[in-house]
Amino acid sequence: MRKRARRSSMLAAAAAVAATGMFMAAPSASAGTSDVANPGFESGNASWHEKVTPFAGHVVNNSSAWPARSGSGKAELGGKGLTGMSRISQQVTVPASRVPVLSFWVRSDVVQSGTSGFGFRQLVVEATAEDGTPYELHDRMNKGGTSGSYEQVTVTLPDAFYRSTPQRVDLTFTVIEDAANRMPFLIDDVAMEYRFKRIDRPVVIPGGIFRPVGG
Repeated sequence: MRKRARRSSMLAAAAAVAATGMFMAAPSASAGTSDVANPGFESGNASWHEKVTPFAGHVVNNSSAWPARSGSGKAELGGKGLTGMSRISQQVTVPASRVPVLSFWVRSDVVQSGTSGFGFRQLVVEATAEDGTPYELHDRMNKGGTSGSYEQVTVTLPDAFYRSTPQRVDLTFTVIEDAANRMPFLIDDVAMEYRFKRIDRPVVIPGGIFRPVGG
């Protein structure tokens, strides 16, 4: 009697699942690594476009004054003590039907400029789609620091970057600052991982589990 009651209960549960159309999300999986060229800046500014205004100089360097996370090269954005903007950018190709996930390492020591107090600086990371629409991925202001060490930032790009055909995407790291700021943002080891999109799949109930009562 107990066995029969348990089977009835399980059969009812199976019917409920079928009636509600319950779904389970399939886990996403890696589909390949990025085509970011010179990701650790070990080849200087090769493959990266630099823009510094109004002051001159290179954003990418291997100066030991601000060490890289790995190797010797890194991008040093801001910290010039002048009001202006510094930027690095690179174009990558997102494969068809893949979800791009950007990761990078950033060091942003707390800004302190003597008697002038906190200088202003802001890091904005963007991805620009092939149609020219920019999407902000990460924003960090001046007072947030990383205690003298690098920390990893990982962000999944919006749905606009998931298409049935490959798409050229511009990745941009920009720092805006005032004359009181003398502490740069350091960027190193930039990468893009391409993942399969999460897909909802129906719950599959093996036919041998639920049988009519008395079967």
